[in-house]
Amino acid sequence: MLSYAVGVNWYIASEDETYKFMLKKLFIVLIIIGAGFTTSFSQEMETVLSAPAGWRAELIPFPLEFAPEIDFTGFVDVRFAPGWSDLNSKQFWTYSFVWHIDAVANMTEEELANLFSTYYDGLMSSVLKSQGDSTNLNKLEKTLSLFVKTETGFVGKVRMFDPFFTKQSITLNIMVEESFCRATNKQTIAFDLSPKPIDDGVWSEFEKIRLVAKCN
Repeated sequence: MLSYAVGVNWYIASEDETYKFMLKKLFIVLIIIGAGFTTSFSQEMETVLSAPAGWRAELIPFPLEFAPEIDFTGFVDVRFAPGWSDLNSKQFWTYSFVWHIDAVANMTEEELANLFSTYYDGLMSSVLKSQGDSTNLNKLEKTLSLFVKTETGFVGKVRMFDPFFTKQSITLNIMVEESFCRATNKQTIAFDLSPKPIDDGVWSEFEKIRLVAKCN
């Protein structure tokens, strides 16, 4: 089983007004990149995830503004853990999302790695551009992704640049499950991500996220 723990030593979160203002600005940027490009919870993009109170939700339609190369029809349904933005929380950078799309072929390890790298390269570049951060944009390293097929889906890792909080590279562990609905010709690829090792207790939080996509 893959595992990885990320420590961020140089950046300590405080509770003063400057930090709170910075977080507010970062969330505004995320909304611009994500929900700002969506048509709100419409009939065409009906949420397929159920999560407890406190898990922030976003729906983002394909084609993605930040990664138009990903040729899917459907949307991304995202749930951010309550501590996603808190450097001192065990839930830091812990979140879940699904690609709910018109059915394509079963994913392979290579295809999933390529899609993930394209997704995060585009997202992080767009965030840095919206922040006017030309320094980090000019030296932005390519996202590295790796997946291994399992009996239930995939396990993997992604190493990417964190433009929101640390301004450093971060590695996330990933669990993936894939499902199909023949009645609707829909494919759902569900991702759980956290920098904590997969045997850490924080992964039990994902058990509270349920797929509620209709198949009829």
